[in-house]
Amino acid sequence: MEFLSSAILSGFVYDMLKHQVSITATSIKEKLKGWVIDEAVAPALAEEIEKLSLNDEMSEKAIERKLLDSGEIQQILSSIKPNNTTVIMQNHYGTGDNVGGNKITR
Repeated sequence: MEFLSSAILSGFVYDMLKHQVSITATSIKEKLKGWVIDEAVAPALAEEIEKLSLNDEMSEKAIERKLLDSGEIQQILSSIKPNNTTVIMQNHYGTGDNVGGNKITR
């Protein structure tokens, strides 16, 4: 996936509304922790979502439609990328190399 889609965000927003969680920069960052979110993006996204006047009586599909209709939210979503950090956990006992990733020997 190249960028965060409205369908994914609508699912998060729906869950937040259903569980009466306030839509804030902090709550958005918590829900989207698998995505790289700039410090300025989360508050802007929370502000734009608040402008949509979403409520807990709306379906996930209705929330998605509102998100799709907002040009500002679509612009913000296109700037959010998946977090592609690779973590290598290794335990090494004995002799020899403990190599994580690519190793070039000459």
